[in-house]
Amino acid sequence: IMNKVLGLIVELNPFHNGHKYFIDEAIKHVKPEVVIALTSGNYTMRGEISVVDKFTKTKQLLNLNVDLVLELPFLSAMNSADLFALNSLNILSKFKITDLAFGVELANLDKLNQMKAIIDSDLFNEKIKEKLALGLSYSASSYKVISELTKDKELIENFTLPNNTLGIQYLRSIEKLKKKINVTLIKRIENNYYDEIALSEIASATSLRLLLEKNEDIEKYVPDFGFKINYQNPKEIEEKLLFLLRSQFINLTLSDIQKIFGVNEGIENRINNFLNKVNSYQELINNVKTKRYPQNKIKRLLLHIIMNTSNKYLDKSNYYFRVLGASDKGLNYINKLPKTTKAKIITSFKNMENNDLVLQELKATKLYGLITNQPNLYLEEFKVPIIGGKK
Repeated sequence: IMNKVLGLIVELNPFHNGHKYFIDEAIKHVKPEVVIALTSGNYTMRGEISVVDKFTKTKQLLNLNVDLVLELPFLSAMNSADLFALNSLNILSKFKITDLAFGVELANLDKLNQMKAIIDSDLFNEKIKEKLALGLSYSASSYKVISELTKDKELIENFTLPNNTLGIQYLRSIEKLKKKINVTLIKRIENNYYDEIALSEIASATSLRLLLEKNEDIEKYVPDFGFKINYQNPKEIEEKLLFLLRSQFINLTLSDIQKIFGVNEGIENRINNFLNKVNSYQELINNVKTKRYPQNKIKRLLLHIIMNTSNKYLDKSNYYFRVLGASDKGLNYINKLPKTTKAKIITSFKNMENNDLVLQELKATKLYGLITNQPNLYLEEFKVPIIGGKK
């Protein structure tokens, strides 16, 4: 359709100067005719509630040179890295991207491909099973296994860093889908994913969420979007989540809870055991997590319990083609897509009551609105996509 179409996968919790740097660099390297960003909506892969709602994220992206904003639905976003990546690339490949750019700690494609080859080897998978059987988490197991399989220090050090881990899953997904997509790596600068203190104007999202908890201003760490942003306080959100979780355990029996997405191995008993002994949501997570159930997995699990997500969605490709916003150029690009793709594009949730994923998304937005004191936010789902951005 066009010579160069760049795909980006973003979470923006919140959108900060590092994201702007990433988008600018990706555009500079690839020189695309169209830029498509796929964003997780009101919830993130690590089981957090976004401090900014997805409609605001859409406007932010359109103001920073993105032509088309697509949604990664709740059920895809709130998932393990491999399914998050596979669903993301399933969507972007149908929108005919020629290039994918993503941020990494190690900007060396050869090394990332070596890591991918190791992960895909039978030997790696055998050894992982042995380590998991000892009760280690996937991340700890893979670190141990890679240390046994290679002497390359750089590979070992970079193997479990968060952006690299996701990057490897993107590479695996491209291969799995047998797509020809060029990859551009953008190295993270000035901060690491988990840094808790904002040291420069490019700060980690983690450090900015900590500032928001203290009701501090984060203006200097975020680009000027040209409009005012209403940020949520993560602490206040967590208090509400603990309340909602406790009420779920009152309303549902433990056997109901066993039918929820990701609940297995008796983890529901463990949650139930600590639920009324803790004073905060984070304290609950710290108590419930185990080697096999690391923090992010627990956070996703707790949100699925609050949402009462059915386990029928497990291990499925839960994605749709949803346009949240577009520039004029983006709209023009949609018109050039194959008819089969165009026919499946969702622009609004009107008359979509037969679509299961849409109903789940709507429920997730209603919950988000409830938690963030915006009870009417879900009405935005029924409006047409946001049109804006640079002409």
